[in-house]
Amino acid sequence: MKHPRTLIREAVKERLVAQLPAVDPRISANRISIHRSTPLFAAKLPAIVIYTRDERIEDQPNADPGLRYRKLELSVEIIASGETAAEEADGLAQAVEAILDLDETLGLLVEGTRLTRTEIDQGGEGDTPVLAARLSFDVSYWTRPLETPDGKLPLQVLVSWVPRIGIPHEPDYQPLLDPTGVTP
Repeated sequence: MKHPRTLIREAVKERLVAQLPAVDPRISANRISIHRSTPLFAAKLPAIVIYTRDERIEDQPNADPGLRYRKLELSVEIIASGETAAEEADGLAQAVEAILDLDETLGLLVEGTRLTRTEIDQGGEGDTPVLAARLSFDVSYWTRPLETPDGKLPLQVLVSWVPRIGIPHEPDYQPLLDPTGVTP
């Protein structure tokens, strides 16, 4: 089973692959990657890299103990080179923003997707300027821990005393509360 972050990156790529060729015919599936470590070559630019940077788990008072509200920072980085790198990156960034605004739930995969900032980096050696425009999105979604094979979540809290702790002493562990609700 894939982690939700992988599913989110794949969903963003799917939307960009379907719509960006109309903006720039050079952009095809082989120029859009969901791995930040993908090597980029000047002959294959412009290119787009989709990756995740940070994820926060928000407090949910009075919520089911296993329910988690997550805010994922998703980056869509556009890399272009040459004399028109800035214009190419700006045009593609505008298109990426519009595409993700049209389907902010990524087909009901997430609660929402919101652009939070754009960062521009410039570099390059010699006569070939390279420009990267990174669009950062907050992606909000909910998760619940996976169930065990017998269908129950492992929620019982157990306690033991030093030095009888660890896997070899598993039989010595007792529930924090006994079945009558009294603390041992």
